[in-house]
Amino acid sequence: MELAMVDDCIVPLDQARISAHDRGIYFGDGVYEVLRYCAGRLFALDGHMARLRNSLTQMDMLAKTDLNLITERIKRAVTAAGIDDAAVYFHITRGSALRSHDYSDDWTPNFLLTVRSFHRRDGAARAITHPDWRWHRCDIKSLNFVANVMAQHTAHKKGAYEALLVDGNNLVTEATSSSVLIIKDKLMQTAPLTANILPGITRALLLEWAGSVGLATAEESFTVSQASNADELLITGTGSEVIAITHLDDKPIADGQPGAYTKIFRNLLYQAMYT
Repeated sequence: MELAMVDDCIVPLDQARISAHDRGIYFGDGVYEVLRYCAGRLFALDGHMARLRNSLTQMDMLAKTDLNLITERIKRAVTAAGIDDAAVYFHITRGSALRSHDYSDDWTPNFLLTVRSFHRRDGAARAITHPDWRWHRCDIKSLNFVANVMAQHTAHKKGAYEALLVDGNNLVTEATSSSVLIIKDKLMQTAPLTANILPGITRALLLEWAGSVGLATAEESFTVSQASNADELLITGTGSEVIAITHLDDKPIADGQPGAYTKIFRNLLYQAMYT
């Protein structure tokens, strides 16, 4: 059963209610995570909670947030839902107050969580390039997501699944909801975390596994031209898992088919999640 949790209360998904004065609504003043529940466990929970801790720290929210309580709520919610393969979304905002940009020091966090069935996407997709209009702290997984929303909607209007975001130096940063990697001559390359990049959980796994499948790695930024001329172009994320980008701006990547390494990584991730 798909469900929601508001603070400490589990409710049907369509009955979740939050305050009209939530600072997440007013300002996007909060952080979020998305993780998977499959094979009877929360996949990569430690990695997600470590990233959440960093986001809360950078947002001056950690002192007010009980991470043990958050973990307990997540586990209670997935148990109550009873869904074998689920996507778990949750966010923490800087409480509720009458609208004012500044916040007082006595705020109390608001918590919202949903558990929904996960539907696996195809292993191949098209993408476009799009200017990176986001703020300069994308290492924080904040609720400020409108630039990503606009870019992804543009991609969908053009018949693509994702938009690869490009900065003012013509370098690919990441996608709207995914990390971006390229493979060329047995070197797997992805932008460094110093380049306004979210530390993707799946991205980290692929970097860890690369040596075992015969690939060297480099955390170095790359251009749109390098992406277009790669042997393989792929995106990774909790929702996308591992997807081959076969066409970028309507031009094929290599032969326009998912590459061998992308297929290997997709299988490795599946095995790690379900065995």
